Amino acid sequence: MPHRELGKRAIVIGSGFAGLLSGRVLADYFTEVTIIERDAEPKEPGPRKGVPQGHHIHVLLKAGEKALSDLVPGIVDDLLQKGATNAVLGKDVRWHLAGNWLPPFKNGMTTFFQSRPMLEHVLRSQVSRIDNINIQYGRRSLHYGLDPTGKKVESVTVQDIATGEESEQKADLVLDASGAGTDLLKQLSAFNFPIPRESVVEPDFAYSSGFFEIPENWQDKWKSILIYPKAPEGTRGGAFVPVEGGKWMVTAAGYCGDYPPTEIDGFLGFLKSLPEPDVFNAVSQASLIGDLHSFKFKKAVRRHFEELKHFPKGLLVMGDAVCRANPFFGQGITVAALEAQALQKLLEQKVSKGDPYIDNLAGGFFKEIAKVLDISWGMAVGEDFKYPATKGKRPGSFAITRWFKDKIMSANDPDVANQFYKVMHFVDKPIKLAKPNILYRAFIKR
Repeated sequence: MPHRELGKRAIVIGSGFAGLLSGRVLADYFTEVTIIERDAEPKEPGPRKGVPQGHHIHVLLKAGEKALSDLVPGIVDDLLQKGATNAVLGKDVRWHLAGNWLPPFKNGMTTFFQSRPMLEHVLRSQVSRIDNINIQYGRRSLHYGLDPTGKKVESVTVQDIATGEESEQKADLVLDASGAGTDLLKQLSAFNFPIPRESVVEPDFAYSSGFFEIPENWQDKWKSILIYPKAPEGTRGGAFVPVEGGKWMVTAAGYCGDYPPTEIDGFLGFLKSLPEPDVFNAVSQASLIGDLHSFKFKKAVRRHFEELKHFPKGLLVMGDAVCRANPFFGQGITVAALEAQALQKLLEQKVSKGDPYIDNLAGGFFKEIAKVLDISWGMAVGEDFKYPATKGKRPGSFAITRWFKDKIMSANDPDVANQFYKVMHFVDKPIKLAKPNILYRAFIKR
């Protein structure tokens, strides 16, 4: 039993990264944590029905790795034992961005590559071993129940998908981590609570991906190569990263309806059309394992829960249910981990102050995660908006920030590239790109 108990039972809806990590945090403060998951229990690593983008490259940013290690000690060692590959940024990873290769540099951060199913499988295994966490698979949340005051969520009605049987489960705290398809807004409306304002960006983006067997004779100084399109004239990108089992995961991506094919000849032809030949040259020597899978991303949505003055007590929301940006930028896992740390911080403050009242968590939690989302959302949609066809309201500062970022990305300076990686990996805040030394190297020293 937790020694810092704030409640008897917490219920988490969804067992993706946000759900598993929030469940891990809540287990330290509640006697029992129940996680409700629609999918069947995965016995082995593999894409789940509830994660349509699970077939594609997922990047664990450095800040996400640190947050995962803090929340689940030993997870990096576990990943390495399962076949994850480490790589030093600036030495082992080559990135073509804004029409230029970022230059190599020394003392870069170490990152890790593995498939998303493997990362989730390792995390799920760790979380499942926590004594007071119970994951109910094959069940879905139908609706929440309010207490007699109509102001607090006190229960979740859950349905067994196989039998149709329904049950009401009581909780002191409910956390919605059900993803982009959450029905929370409908429930808020039915309860006569206000609906959060939404920021919507429509980039019309898609990618196709598959596993390839790394050739036995493969020899190259780069473990991974990423080629991003130079907007707005270029719409195509591609990448390969090493994953477990001696395989590459290879992705081809396209903006503005320029969708990559899912048959091998067309897929390779798409990669061959990229502005640099490196990805094609590598992949053309490899053999496809299984099928190519596509994923279309039409709409990025951020829900501004931090602006709400009234929200049900006993309810929190995190993960893609709050914000889902273009997954091409690899932020989702890291954002979920940082949100889980924000939740941990608030709960620990409750304990340290001897305050057992948890019904007032929402306001502080939403404001705390908004600090993370302001950065992640701004970086992602800033790239999407470089295409005139992208729908959405461009910020008034878009022109100047785009000019600044393009200068940074095309500086061809090792120190600038190193600092840029730190910002992209959420290790440093974007303001670090405005340090005098970086400005000098990016704008004056050429």
